[in-house]
Amino acid sequence: MDKTYERINSLFEHGLIDSGISILISVVIVLVINKIINKIIKKKINDPLKLVFPMRIKKIVLVTIVLAIIMSEITAMQSIIKALLASGGILAVVVGLASQEAASNMINGFMIMTYKPYKIGDFVNVREYNVIGTVIDISMRHSVIETLERTQVIIPNTIMNKAIIENVSNVKTQKANYLYLEVSYESDIQKAIEIIQEEGSKHSLCLDGRTKAQKKKHEPMVKVHCVEFNDSGIQLRATLFSKDSGAGFQLLSDLRLIIKKRFDENGIDIPYPHRVVINETREKNDEQTK
Repeated sequence: MDKTYERINSLFEHGLIDSGISILISVVIVLVINKIINKIIKKKINDPLKLVFPMRIKKIVLVTIVLAIIMSEITAMQSIIKALLASGGILAVVVGLASQEAASNMINGFMIMTYKPYKIGDFVNVREYNVIGTVIDISMRHSVIETLERTQVIIPNTIMNKAIIENVSNVKTQKANYLYLEVSYESDIQKAIEIIQEEGSKHSLCLDGRTKAQKKKHEPMVKVHCVEFNDSGIQLRATLFSKDSGAGFQLLSDLRLIIKKRFDENGIDIPYPHRVVINETREKNDEQTK
C-alpha cells in the first residue's frame, strides 16, 4: 500500500497532497473568475446571439489555463514539455505550417468581431460566392450562414474577411427595391407608368419613402424611370420601398402578377421574341396550284 502511494506521489511535482490542493485552489479561482467575466459580458451585451462568440473565447482561455496548471503539477508532463521545448525549432516549423490556415482564420475571426461588418442575426449577401442568408454563428474558424433554402453554408473567416458582403440588415429605415418591366413601343407608355404607380402605392408592403418636401411638391410615391430603349420595347424601372429585404421580395413578386393582369386589361403589351417560319415546300405547291 505504501509503495503504491509513493509511486502515485512521485508522479506529482510537489507530492500528491500539495499538488492536489494547488490544483483545487487554482480551479476554484478560475471558476470565480469565470463568474465575474460572465457578469461583465452580460452587462455589456444584451443580445443572446452576440454572446456566443465572446463566451466561446472565454471558455477556451479558461480551459487552457486549467490544463496548464494541471500539467505543471504532473512530473511526467513536465518531462514531455521539456522535450518539446528542446526540439522547439523543428516543432515550431511543423506547427507553423500545419496551423497557418487555422491561425489566419482565428485572426480574421477576431477582426470580424472587432470591426463588425456583420454579426449573428444579420441577413447578408456574399456576392462573390452567391451565398445569401442569415448569419447564425461566428466561431474562431468560420462563419455559418443559413440560406433561404434552410441549408447551412460554412465559410472560413479568411474568405469572409476578404469577400464583398452586402449586409441587408444594416438598412435602418427602409430598403429600396427595383421593379423592371419592358413595354412594347406600340403600347401607351404613360398609361403603363400610371398602372405601375397606382398598384405599387396601394400595396400593403410598399412604404412611402418620400421626404416632406417631395410630398409638398406632390411627387408620386412610386417613381418610374425609363432606363433603356431595347430592340423590342422600352425598359421601365419602378422604385418601391419596403421595411426589409424579405418584404421587398414579396412586394415585387405580387406586383409582377398584378401589373401583368392590368396590362392585359388595358391592351399594354410586354414584348417577347417572335419567330416566323416559312415552309418553302408549301409555297411551291401553292404556286403550282395557281
